[in-house]
Amino acid sequence: MSASTLKRKELERALSSIPAHPSPKVELEQYVTPSTAAATALWIAEFHYHDLSGRKVIDLGCGTGRLGLGAALLGADYVVMVDVDEEPLKIAKLYSQRMKLDHRVDLVLCTVEELPVREGKVFDTALQNPPFGVHRKGIDIVFLRVAHKVARVIYTMHKTSTEDYVKRTVRELGREPLVLSREKFCIPYMFGFHRKRRHCFLVSLLRAS
Repeated sequence: MSASTLKRKELERALSSIPAHPSPKVELEQYVTPSTAAATALWIAEFHYHDLSGRKVIDLGCGTGRLGLGAALLGADYVVMVDVDEEPLKIAKLYSQRMKLDHRVDLVLCTVEELPVREGKVFDTALQNPPFGVHRKGIDIVFLRVAHKVARVIYTMHKTSTEDYVKRTVRELGREPLVLSREKFCIPYMFGFHRKRRHCFLVSLLRAS
């Protein structure tokens, strides 16, 4: 099925078929991006702003690949998917092959700070659902600053409780922030310190241009 005929529900189903990290590490905050939230971000990026099809896209902190592979499904010319953990990258590679997208996808194992890309808007679009900074304070802003260096436009997800701070940071970088949606994320019981079966909170999707 071509990107032009792909329906939103079909996109969401395709993304939900990509599994979560099988053994997430708490210090990396490796929570899967819900397929509904990923589909919303990608759909807005493509059909409201035309920021995916025919574009060069980078997915920072890609995990198992829902955002990056979704961008490829929607017609991105080239997608680079970056993660510090080899395990989810192996899953992303497997699903890029299963979806017949691997000829347009490259995977890079490194931290965002060590990203081997020259500064200067190499990419048209950056996609990211970065760690929220619960276990490493400020890491969400590190991701934002790297995206700013390498991409013309940024789609980034942050806890709604930090939305005003993120918007101020975006403006300090010389960009204009726009909140596109707010969605409820629910994290299941994953680690020993979790006290609830599910922890839910609001996450804001912003576009920085």
